[in-house]
Amino acid sequence: MNTIPKNYLLNFNEDTLVSIRKEYDLDKPGRIDEAIDLLMEWLKKQDHFVKKEFPRDYLERKIIFSKGSVERAKVKLDRNCTLKTFMPSFYTRINFKHDYKESETIIDAVLPKLTDDHYRCYALKNIGKRFDNGFTNYFRFTLSMVEYITAHDYCKGLIAILDYRETNLIEMVKNIDITELRQFITLLTVSYGMKIKGLHIIHASKAIDTLVAILKQCVSAKIGQRIQVHKDMKSLHKFVQKDVLPTELGGDEKSLIELHDNWLNVLSSEGFQEYFDNVREATTNEIYRQTDKFNNDYMGIAGTFRTFTVD
Repeated sequence: MNTIPKNYLLNFNEDTLVSIRKEYDLDKPGRIDEAIDLLMEWLKKQDHFVKKEFPRDYLERKIIFSKGSVERAKVKLDRNCTLKTFMPSFYTRINFKHDYKESETIIDAVLPKLTDDHYRCYALKNIGKRFDNGFTNYFRFTLSMVEYITAHDYCKGLIAILDYRETNLIEMVKNIDITELRQFITLLTVSYGMKIKGLHIIHASKAIDTLVAILKQCVSAKIGQRIQVHKDMKSLHKFVQKDVLPTELGGDEKSLIELHDNWLNVLSSEGFQEYFDNVREATTNEIYRQTDKFNNDYMGIAGTFRTFTVD
């Protein structure tokens, strides 16, 4: 692509495309097309892939999210399709506008503006006091957002901000299914593989230490070192520029409630639902994959399987 298409939910800096391509040594004429061609040729040879054809723009973003490496993009595509095969419950089709009751307690959105250095922010504000229904539908909503940005965004990675100031953390932690959380984080970090620049949690009490300890069990050591806890907005603003943040986080952007509603509308639209149905078909047929290759690639991934048997 020569320019990044305009998007209702996502804005870009004027120099985003040129700057990121240059950083990943893809700015010279023909380099990005050459990289995409290599990835497309590789896809044709993957017998275990159920779906082998992807739009060129989609594959370009996979390469960009892989820091410009075609080899890393191959690994991420393989893992994405494989983990969809093994974790289908996370991809259940839901009309979020009508059936997503979690919006009453969890307000979140991928934010419109990029930071000056081309990172995308995700913000969550939890106002829930009870969590009897667990977090399965929240995980599904988040993965739908990730699928959307995988197809439409152009950035260097993500910064996550979790506002738990109004949350009963003890009650929340009691209702976390550790296995499900580990699988969800595996999907985010291994399957999609976008760089997590920082994970910022806002909460003033000591109860946050328990949540941080749980999160560190589910993420890599590198991401664990990027978890920051803030007692107030002044501390957060030292790490994340205010102009990209919603008003609830002391920023200049629209309200998180309005941004959340925008995402609900888009993810519930007929166009996205059709796209998501197509995305769910991008799985693998493990009959056609060498077992030793599967074990070598996936034994160390949390929440997956050490062996696989096909009936």
